[in-house]
Amino acid sequence: MFLPGQKVVCVNAVFPEGIKKFYWKLPVHGVTYTIRDLLPGIDANGEPGEMCVYLVELLNPCSDKPPYPERGFKAERFRPLETDTETNYEFDDVPEEVPEELVI
Repeated sequence: MFLPGQKVVCVNAVFPEGIKKFYWKLPVHGVTYTIRDLLPGIDANGEPGEMCVYLVELLNPCSDKPPYPERGFKAERFRPLETDTETNYEFDDVPEEVPEELVI
């Protein structure tokens, strides 16, 4: 599993229709992020149990379900970097305007 401070790359940025209304920012496929925290989360149906990843580079609004945690992302959407020299886009390298097909 992941640890806070670990670098990961997004491998699944395909999100359900309408999800953007619940998030300020979504991860982008192929971009490297840093794990801020990991907690048990709530899935899109409101069911607990999924491992939720929080990223240093992305802050999002809180859930409307108690205990009102920040909305995070499924851990399975990311994989650890294989080496320290693996090249992926760093978050700061993502263009201001990401092509629509990459942000879903």
